[in-house]
Amino acid sequence: MTRLFSIFSLSVMAFIAMALPAQAQQRPDMYVVVFRADWCGPCKIVEPNLSRAMGMLGDQGLEVVMIDITTPASSERSAHMAFDRNIVGQYNQWYGTTGFVAMIDADTKRTLGCVNMMYNADAMATHIRNLKTYAVANQVAADTTCPAPDRPIG
Repeated sequence: MTRLFSIFSLSVMAFIAMALPAQAQQRPDMYVVVFRADWCGPCKIVEPNLSRAMGMLGDQGLEVVMIDITTPASSERSAHMAFDRNIVGQYNQWYGTTGFVAMIDADTKRTLGCVNMMYNADAMATHIRNLKTYAVANQVAADTTCPAPDRPIG
């Protein structure tokens, strides 16, 4: 009986331990949304710079989200990620445009600004850090760095 209780207790504790991190996780202050594809030339400049910038920031309040349109399967995964984070508006706005990164307030879902291949890693880190202050305060940023929306098909 004691052995059965111990196995049962360990199973329940393992289940609780698996469930707690997901519940204990806080939503980030800002989503750093990478619009990319394998065939995208500017992405080959943006992504390494973003990786270095994120390393410089080391910020727990940021979540990187990849919107990858390389294949139908990656597009489907990206659509689910956008839906799960309630950033479908931005997904639809820029689906098909690649080579840039949009910063989106996780609470208000407003786009705060973007970076592209014109930003080196230091400039990206600075811009992301500045935009995050708007996200933390749930304020609108007067940033005009994002590409124009894609035209609807049809």
